[in-house]
Amino acid sequence: MSTKSSQTKAGKLLSKFVRQISEEETECLLGEDGNDRMVTKAEALARIMWDAALGKDIKETDEQGAAVTIRRRPDKGMMALLYDRMEGKSPIAITESDETLTVAERVTEQGKLRINQILKNKNDH
Repeated sequence: MSTKSSQTKAGKLLSKFVRQISEEETECLLGEDGNDRMVTKAEALARIMWDAALGKDIKETDEQGAAVTIRRRPDKGMMALLYDRMEGKSPIAITESDETLTVAERVTEQGKLRINQILKNKNDH
């Protein structure tokens, strides 16, 4: 069996098991009526994703026992992911073999370009 076909088979098996596990009702969430309710792992994960996308205020207590509110800002990447999912778009997988430069090298190049542009703008003024 070739490496490519065994990777494909392993990927399909992994996807199958992830789907099966996501359907297990093992997570406990606070329901709208204030009572705990059991939900699937998939629903619990979806709610975590929505919380990240929308941002959330979390109330905690510090070492002295005072109430502290921690504000989590909305995550734009999670917003985009959820929007794409609602529109039926699947995320595009970028592999390093698709490009001549690796992802890290492209990020480094973009950083250099931005720094050079900032320096150029500063010298022009």
